[in-house]
Amino acid sequence: MTSPDLRQLRYFVTVAELGSFTAAADELHVAQQAVSQQVKATEQLLGVQLLRRAPRAVTPTAAGEVFLREAKRVLEAAERAVDRAQAAARGEVGTLRIADTLTSAYETFPELQAALRQALPGLDVVSREVFGADIPALLTNGAFHLALAPRAPLPDGLASQPLREEPFVAALGENHPLAVEDGVDLSELRDEPFELWPRQMAPGFYDAVVAACRGAGFEPRIDKTATGSVVWGTIAQGRGVALVVGSLEFQVPRGVALVSLRSPEPAPLHVDVVWPNDLVGPAVEQFSDLARNIATQKGWIPDDERPARASRA
Repeated sequence: MTSPDLRQLRYFVTVAELGSFTAAADELHVAQQAVSQQVKATEQLLGVQLLRRAPRAVTPTAAGEVFLREAKRVLEAAERAVDRAQAAARGEVGTLRIADTLTSAYETFPELQAALRQALPGLDVVSREVFGADIPALLTNGAFHLALAPRAPLPDGLASQPLREEPFVAALGENHPLAVEDGVDLSELRDEPFELWPRQMAPGFYDAVVAACRGAGFEPRIDKTATGSVVWGTIAQGRGVALVVGSLEFQVPRGVALVSLRSPEPAPLHVDVVWPNDLVGPAVEQFSDLARNIATQKGWIPDDERPARASRA
């Protein structure tokens, strides 16, 4: 059986609620005859009388009362569908899947999450911490829409924008002779084994640490057994040192001290927002614009690094 369309439902509901074809026509800004015809067509379509027509008032029949309740639900659902579709087109609802690495897990990403919740409360954000080396594949295969990652060469099909430049600090065991200093020269650590995840796990971070050491005049001696969280125990026991980002300050385990690096400081770690070109949509654009604004407000990147708008190449 053919069902009444939304216009017919709207006409009937307006008449039933106002109790008058004339008042309904005024409310709907259409001719009274059009309203009467559409309500009559609805009754014929259903095969039931929906309204009692009297000179002074129009009231729903028993069937009309039931139809009125259901028609209002349908109209409300249709309005919600329109609102949500329009909100989705603006990037305000839906699901946004974001991958992040350890370097952004404790301050950078939480700041962005808080801003997202405030700006786009209808957007469901799903996140997971991953290794930097896995990000290109996770973005290319559609597992994630965006990633926050240390800057590294990107394969074709991925775009990025600067998010943060974060200075390195030295992670030393609390009993290390330099742990009590206000600052150390990176060159003072030239003879220490560096705890650094393999490049095949975290290429952007690995390259940044090696470049910092080379800038200080030495090639780091890297502990080949350094993987995962065990590096913290190695540092705490005084068997190695590391360079980490300053935002880890309140997350390092017991036995590890963070010491600032004296001028000239090594180049900072560059963290970017990365996304696949062919998956750019409203939510991705909303996030990249919000990330740019947060980076500006927090002073995460210098003025000359700030993108006017995220690349859509």
